[in-house]
Amino acid sequence: MRILDKYILKELLLTFLAVLIVLLLITFGSEATKLLADAMQGKIPASVVLQVLLLKIPPALEIILPLVALISVMLAVGRLYQDQEMVVLNSCSIGPDYFKRIVFIFLIPIALITAWISLNVSPWSYQQERILISEAQTISPVAGLVPGKFNPLPNNQGVLYTKSISKNGQMESVWLKYHNKENDLILVAPVGRFEWIDNRVVLVLENGYSYRNLHANKEVSVQQFARFEGYLPELAPSKLRPKVFEKTTYELMQSKSLEELALLQWRLVTPFGIVVLGLLGLKMSRTGPREGRFAKLFIALVLYIVYNQLLVLGREGIANGGWPVWLGLWPVIVVFLWFAITDTHLNKPKSWLPLIKGAK
Repeated sequence: MRILDKYILKELLLTFLAVLIVLLLITFGSEATKLLADAMQGKIPASVVLQVLLLKIPPALEIILPLVALISVMLAVGRLYQDQEMVVLNSCSIGPDYFKRIVFIFLIPIALITAWISLNVSPWSYQQERILISEAQTISPVAGLVPGKFNPLPNNQGVLYTKSISKNGQMESVWLKYHNKENDLILVAPVGRFEWIDNRVVLVLENGYSYRNLHANKEVSVQQFARFEGYLPELAPSKLRPKVFEKTTYELMQSKSLEELALLQWRLVTPFGIVVLGLLGLKMSRTGPREGRFAKLFIALVLYIVYNQLLVLGREGIANGGWPVWLGLWPVIVVFLWFAITDTHLNKPKSWLPLIKGAK
């Protein structure tokens, strides 16, 4: 490998890692905010927020890696134009074909990693996320409870309130209203907790009072108890069902469902997007002497949005039966690849030398 090859590949790699870190921070900043909000509302246990956030990395990489390839190649090669290094290289008979080859060599390993993530890791990640949340909600009965709020029981069978919940699951100032056609019961106790008795979750209250038939046309009964044990409906949300994103690539290939075949097409074209958008970034990197390094960054982002939205529309069209499965999403790849490798001379700076010669 020549010194120039090492120099170009190093510039591409460093720029790629820098752009990747920035986009990951932006992406997971918003994801962390959503997960923390769900944890505050009791939708997911707070103990698994970090693990769920880590499991969201592979699906996010499917979306942002093509964008990272586009921006990193554009910025890395664009710096050569801005620092006039490209002029020196062109004077040494190093032309566009060399950069297409070196960028293609750089993008191939990234495309292979993206293919591995898209075809294998992402389905596993979706599955593990669902299993992790389900197990956390099942193991910890208070995982779905939010202290300081009235927590509805499943099927509107009652409401449970607790002032605070300690790390060991001890609840303080417990108020429970359990109401159905056969029973109208309110329980109040200073302390409470959940225990496993006979392989069932039991709510245990101590030194409290029970009030029966307060809302019924029956005789009201008030009793004091030292210890109350009661089986309650499962407080955790209903068991999460597997999603289509969890299915392995092999299962999608054996499927006849249009939705699953559309997802298969999405997974197959994702790694090709790395190469296509990377070569497009090489084309967008050409800048004139007075153009800034980030002059075409906005245009590149618009092209990525158009590319991604066309893939989304194509996937929805396949799922709805409006687009042929055999054609898939490949027309989008072919069109953008043609635009990336075709020299349309739109990005080259204008030369006024012929006009000057003509004037003479």
